[in-house]
Amino acid sequence: MERRTHTGTGRRPAAAALAGILGLGLALGPSGLRAQQSDTTKSTVQALDLSGGGGGDQSLEDLTGENAFPLQVTGFGVGDYTYHGRTRDNTFAAGKLAVAMFRELGDSFWFFGQLTTSLDTEGGGGSGEVPTNIEIDNLIVNFTPPGATNLSFSFGKFDAPIGFERDDEPLNLQPTESFNYSYGRPAKMVGLIGRWNLTPSVDLAGWVANGWDAQLSSNHGKTLGLRLGTRPTGNTSVGLSGLYGPEGDQGATFDRYLLTFDYAIQPTPDVIVAGEANWGGDRSVLADGSDARWYGGLLTLFGRFTGHFGTTVRGEVFRDRDGARTGVVQTMESLTIAPTYFLGTGREGIFANVEHTTFRIPRFQLRTGLRYNHSNQPFFETSTGLDTWNIEYLAELVATF
Repeated sequence: MERRTHTGTGRRPAAAALAGILGLGLALGPSGLRAQQSDTTKSTVQALDLSGGGGGDQSLEDLTGENAFPLQVTGFGVGDYTYHGRTRDNTFAAGKLAVAMFRELGDSFWFFGQLTTSLDTEGGGGSGEVPTNIEIDNLIVNFTPPGATNLSFSFGKFDAPIGFERDDEPLNLQPTESFNYSYGRPAKMVGLIGRWNLTPSVDLAGWVANGWDAQLSSNHGKTLGLRLGTRPTGNTSVGLSGLYGPEGDQGATFDRYLLTFDYAIQPTPDVIVAGEANWGGDRSVLADGSDARWYGGLLTLFGRFTGHFGTTVRGEVFRDRDGARTGVVQTMESLTIAPTYFLGTGREGIFANVEHTTFRIPRFQLRTGLRYNHSNQPFFETSTGLDTWNIEYLAELVATF
């Protein structure tokens, strides 16, 4: 059974990570670096006119191109408060800190990497200690062939380019992730991906990667994926994706397939109607040799009423027909209402826009949320055991930099 938390409580502080980063910075400070310079390097630098003037000498910047492609650093932080209405469990959390780095490596290459630190709310083992995870959330080296700016190839760890929701909080409109995101499809892939803009309004992406959310491949096969996207109008995005490949350990593999339809419509710049539908299965895994299947969909409505206030409403259904994704044969629904306060406008880069829309991500967001969950089987924890429903009250702070 694979499961990702959907309550938004698994978001983690990064004091240890920050201390390590600061320590590394001190260790590699100017004095440390000077100690490592060779005599040859010193004499070479001394022979240069570092100001770039006089006698036609080239500056160090001219020779190395150091400032032609500057390093860009972005990131975000998340803090939240969650109250579970059926158990009365509640907590504040300084939940996540992410730092992303982007740099062009020439006219044809660029690099993007993101380190994310977050709380492992399921890894404390009841000891009261909550471990902090440090994860390579993204690591991408991209190549664009000279003279073919509509074509690119990337290697590394990337967001699976399917569906509407994403794993980074600034890229979403809600303080929690949906059941469809948690159980219905992968969030990350590790491998190779190519993108081709066939026309200004039609694009094609194809990839070969490890299995679903797999850092390392557990078998000898690879997952193949394809997405065809189109923008029939300037304010509408539609995509159809397919995945197929082996899952499980070598010697006990099974083939998994998935079709995903995603859409985003903006009747006005401040209104978004978006969502996704997922239909997937594991081949021949049931006792009678048939497929275990699941399917579901969600609808998200967002409106920004003033420069500082907006609201998101999301409804969804997810059917785990054979219990392959949640461990229980069930149909799950959720309804979330999330009023939000905005401040400022984010910078350029990965945290500039909500994907498939023109909505600019605010620099700061205070999201509140009321989420109702329901299943036709006892699945949600309460103070008296499992029940068919629960309710969550949430507040989330999201800041980008």
